[in-house]
Amino acid sequence: GQLKLSIEVQGRILVLHIMEAKGLMGKEYRTCDSYVKMSIVPDADWKCRQKTKTVPDSKNPVFHEHFLFLVQEEHEQKRLLVTVWNRERNSRQSKLIGCMSFGVKSLLTLDKEISGWYYLLGEDLGRTKHLKVATQ
Repeated sequence: GQLKLSIEVQGRILVLHIMEAKGLMGKEYRTCDSYVKMSIVPDADWKCRQKTKTVPDSKNPVFHEHFLFLVQEEHEQKRLLVTVWNRERNSRQSKLIGCMSFGVKSLLTLDKEISGWYYLLGEDLGRTKHLKVATQ
């Protein structure tokens, strides 16, 4: 699967725009109810976690939600983790579809916003990096 997002910097604030996702859950699933969660890791502080609304019945959900992260000095060595989840209908549990992460310090030094489609990586890989989809 892939997620389209943009990240813009305004001073010490990261403005994250979660746009849409596509190709979630592979062919073995007919549909999924997905949402996106963002957090600054490693951090147990719930104030640093935010999430989108759940979009039901879509493997290509459109979110179009904006989130603000105020970056404290201690966050600079951390990563902004973006995870996409499928909310299982029958159980109330959610299953990780994939994720990606961005170094907070490198985001703060951006001279322009980053924007585009990114691959949803497995949990171990996604916690350490992001991978942009090459534009044709």
